[in-house]
Amino acid sequence: MIINILISIAFYLILIYLSVNLLGYFVRGLFVNPELDISRLEEEGCSDEFVNNSLAMEFKKNEPNAKKINIIITIIALILIITYFCLLFYFWNIGVMAVAIMLMATRLPDLLWEIKNGKKINLKTMPKNTLAYITTSLDWLGLPILYYFLYIFK
Repeated sequence: MIINILISIAFYLILIYLSVNLLGYFVRGLFVNPELDISRLEEEGCSDEFVNNSLAMEFKKNEPNAKKINIIITIIALILIITYFCLLFYFWNIGVMAVAIMLMATRLPDLLWEIKNGKKINLKTMPKNTLAYITTSLDWLGLPILYYFLYIFK
């Protein structure tokens, strides 16, 4: 019994790691990094000296290539996510796959907040709203659900 719980915890951590990183690669291609968006810097009234320096010019020059790379990364990430779900379903069951989907869904609002604000979430900066509490609760609820689908559900 205790070994099953430890295996479930280890597998849960692996699922979190894989799910969050695959989702991150997928979402990365959909949104431009706000710190690197030169047009936004120009609109916000940054000094011409900053906008016209060599680094900003390099970003402008490579912007079409960056968009192509983001599209490629998004497509590859989508293929990997679909493969990930298929493998979870094939080797375990639909419940384990549902836990992986749930972990991705609970990470998505935080990831979008990080992209919007341009910085990582920590305990001080995280939004204190209903959605944050729901996603945190669902994230922790994934562990007993995973245990159920690994060992009890047949």
